[in-house]
Amino acid sequence: MPVILRDPSDDLKDRKRQIDTMDPYQGGMDEKELREREEAAKAYAGESEKHFVDYAMDCLKQSIEAQKDIRRIQNDCWNVYNENEPVSYRDKAAWQSRVVIPKPFETVQFGATSVKKAFSPNFLSIESAKNEKQAEFWKKWLDFQLDKRHGNFVQRFTDATVMALAVGNSMEMIPRWIKGEGLEYALVEPWKIQRDPDALSRDSQGGLYWIHQEWLDFFVLKRMEQSGRYFDVDRVKSVEGEDASDPFMTKEAIAARKGMIWERSRFRKMVLASEYWGVVLDNKGELLLPRATYTIAGGRVIQKPESSPYRTLRWPGVSFSPLPDLLRFGGRGLLEGILTIWEAINNIICLHIDALQWIVNPETEINVDALVDPGDVIGWPGKTILTRDTINGQAAKRVVQRHSRTSDVLANVQYFDQVYQRGSLVPENVQGLPGWRQNMTWRESQQLLEQALGVFGMMGENLEDGAIAALEAAAEVSYYQAGYPDYLEAFTEEELQGYGIYPNTETPNGVSGVPPFTGTFHVSGIQALLKDNETLQALKEVIIPLADHPAFAPYINAHKALKAIEIRTNMTDEGIIATDDEAGVIRVQERLAQAQEKGAMGKLQKLQEALGVADLNQKLQAIEASDLEQVMARVNALWGERPDGGRNTAGTAHQSGHA
Repeated sequence: MPVILRDPSDDLKDRKRQIDTMDPYQGGMDEKELREREEAAKAYAGESEKHFVDYAMDCLKQSIEAQKDIRRIQNDCWNVYNENEPVSYRDKAAWQSRVVIPKPFETVQFGATSVKKAFSPNFLSIESAKNEKQAEFWKKWLDFQLDKRHGNFVQRFTDATVMALAVGNSMEMIPRWIKGEGLEYALVEPWKIQRDPDALSRDSQGGLYWIHQEWLDFFVLKRMEQSGRYFDVDRVKSVEGEDASDPFMTKEAIAARKGMIWERSRFRKMVLASEYWGVVLDNKGELLLPRATYTIAGGRVIQKPESSPYRTLRWPGVSFSPLPDLLRFGGRGLLEGILTIWEAINNIICLHIDALQWIVNPETEINVDALVDPGDVIGWPGKTILTRDTINGQAAKRVVQRHSRTSDVLANVQYFDQVYQRGSLVPENVQGLPGWRQNMTWRESQQLLEQALGVFGMMGENLEDGAIAALEAAAEVSYYQAGYPDYLEAFTEEELQGYGIYPNTETPNGVSGVPPFTGTFHVSGIQALLKDNETLQALKEVIIPLADHPAFAPYINAHKALKAIEIRTNMTDEGIIATDDEAGVIRVQERLAQAQEKGAMGKLQKLQEALGVADLNQKLQAIEASDLEQVMARVNALWGERPDGGRNTAGTAHQSGHA
């Protein structure tokens, strides 16, 4: 038996791969050094708690000040998305109109609908896996954890995308493992996450730090203290007030974004907690911990510094942008460029309605000298007025006429609406609406639609990158926190044994043998949807018409064309189109029908009933369906190879086939 020697270069490649995937802030430290630094940091936190509080607060201040203008724009975009009244409406008089055009919400929801529609039931696949069996495990495991009963990924990702399309940054998707329930995604508003301003574009794990701020009830902190996560929580109970350095994180601002008014409760004690993740430096700016996490509240450390529990994740949160900025993390959505345009349309409509009030209910000039009762100046329909003649013959009352400007107003609204559509990247033809132009050819309309969808394809690629990052985070969280009973919900014991997974009480999560993920996730999202639409259009406009042409019909596989339509319309589960085995038998039947070989057709029907479609098609695959002699010979041969030796008649063969 030959001996296979291991290529020594494989070890070098594996080591290079480890170095390439190593956290750049790890500093080349091994596990022992990390544990030593973690113990030293915990001891340091006990001795000098102020340093960790000051360090986190300094990072918060840096991030808040750097993103002040960005947060203001995001706040404006959020108000416009919710179609709140513009700020200028506060100065209007009681009689003035306060019209709000319902367009921004529609624009964002159309984009979100496209995202959700793009995620088919089998949207997740794994590519470039070194071990196909491991890839099979992770595919089945994540399909189970991402369904509606657990992570509900498609709906949660769509909600995160709505925020991204509205304000430019998505909701922070934080995967969490709930014991006894499984994976779930917590969605956090972008203004509750403070990132390092130096974080690079498209890299949600970039920068030195990531801080999640949240107002928590005091009893929640106490419950976490009982579970062992926090300590000495009572020290923060007496702290009053809040961090005024971030105007977007006050209780009033948070309530306003929800369309509510903050009302202080006599019973609920709220505490602003800040969870820090990232690099920790000492007073001299030297590295103390490369990947750490701790929590502060009320100027106190309530969770001591410890190393990140994950291998590649520096922090659990993932966010993305449909149109990323080139120089910083984050980007812009669909509304940032049309904020003032939308307000201008509202103002034009309001001014027009105000003008209509003067036209429909015009002013009235009253000559009090012509009235018998000079105080009788109030009028109503059908009122009788006593007047006297005047020297100049002037009327007692005269209506002041105003001219309508409706045509000018509509022209301006139409122009601003076109600017709005172009600025939001969602024109009318993308939404399936006719638009303003009437005399537009079909070809011109299709060209404009393709150009507009091209931008959606680019945004779709950016959103798919965000989906992949969220899936990778979920895979790593489940890898370190899921236990053996959790895997039994998705697999049988025999399947887990085949993957080499077994219970182990000595490990933190009670399981061993879970294979590491070695491939890359692939998500079939908006790009795949646009490509499917192009394919369907080509089938409809090119392939199917050619099938009716006698010169081209012999070279077109009608069954494959139908299968292509079935796949791209997500109708594979309906069973409408014949399977490959059924199609193979149908081709032979059609050839016999054309040759009017009724005897052979009867034999083929009995063979199908006796053998089944799949076995019969397998036996017929070696022949050419268009060659009648081959078809006849093969059918007669199969007829003689029946279990009864071909002795029975067609009727008895039919009976034995059913038996």
